[in-house]
Amino acid sequence: MFDKLHLMSTTHLIYITIGIAMTIWVARTLRIHGRIFFTKGCKGNDELADSLSHLFSVGFYLLHIGFVLLALKVGGTVLNSVGVIELLSTKIGLVLTVLGFSLFAHIAIFARIHGKPRDLNTSVDPITAEIANS
Repeated sequence: MFDKLHLMSTTHLIYITIGIAMTIWVARTLRIHGRIFFTKGCKGNDELADSLSHLFSVGFYLLHIGFVLLALKVGGTVLNSVGVIELLSTKIGLVLTVLGFSLFAHIAIFARIHGKPRDLNTSVDPITAEIANS
């Protein structure tokens, strides 16, 4: 009985560690690389962009760390080391899938804040565009 309890608690600790580490990595990536979208969306107001970026990060952490902890009971019990690996791969795969969907949702939000991309030809003056089209 102790071995099963030990295997399960070790599995939970590994899952929580990896799940939270992945959440932190994705949140930091979004914050660092999403800042330019916020800055442009806030029309150069760095203070507002930093504030929005921080709020998005906090929300991201709350949502995903909460998910990691709530999903702790999902899966069942393990009886041996093979079961540990299978349960961990299922749980971590679920966390990574949710993080991936959330990442794309955040990119869509950044794109919406930033606005529609402009056609590259619109920034060229009319004389240059006419020469290029000839």
